[in-house]
Amino acid sequence: MESRISKAATVQLTDRDVFGSEATLAVSEEDIQDALEGEEFNVPLNASVILVQSGSRAPEMMMQQEMSKYYLISSFSGIPDPQKSLSCNKNADTAESENMNYMQALRYIAAKGRQKAVIVYWDELQTGKYDTVTKNTVWSGYQNEKLTDATLLRYLVRFALVDVATGEWATWSPVNYEYSVLSPTGPTSETQEQQIARLKQKTYAAAVKDLVSRYE
Repeated sequence: MESRISKAATVQLTDRDVFGSEATLAVSEEDIQDALEGEEFNVPLNASVILVQSGSRAPEMMMQQEMSKYYLISSFSGIPDPQKSLSCNKNADTAESENMNYMQALRYIAAKGRQKAVIVYWDELQTGKYDTVTKNTVWSGYQNEKLTDATLLRYLVRFALVDVATGEWATWSPVNYEYSVLSPTGPTSETQEQQIARLKQKTYAAAVKDLVSRYE
């Protein structure tokens, strides 16, 4: 699971990277009503989109394959460079360029490529163990530890979709699927890495199908 370890060490995209400073703006009731009057967000089937995985130079092939069943995919890095301030200077005579957040830069790139939307996703593999005292399952991030048949696994997946033309956006977190770890016994049993890969693929397939049915 080297890819998982290296990903955890990289910089993840934050909500501010994707949505800018909207969460800290002074918002009036009129602003809210104006937002409600906007068109319903959608991404038509077979639309051209940019796909970004937070914390990775390129989206995992499993996710690209699932998304490619419904959209025309182009990929882009999901690791913002903290050493470089994103800017757009369309007027060579202007001394100062306009500062942009990461999503504005992606929208500009997508506009040049005639893509309909930018789809960003975050994912995390978690392990769960049942607490006999609280009668609840306690979840924590997977740390490449050895799994037992008492361990549960789940992938948390979250999407952000941004319309290139308007900047309108939507977020979507599908239902989480929980899986029991199979005991590694018998001649045909899966290794730990194989189980994780299979469960990830099942989760990605279900998550993308939910996403498409919601926003097509």
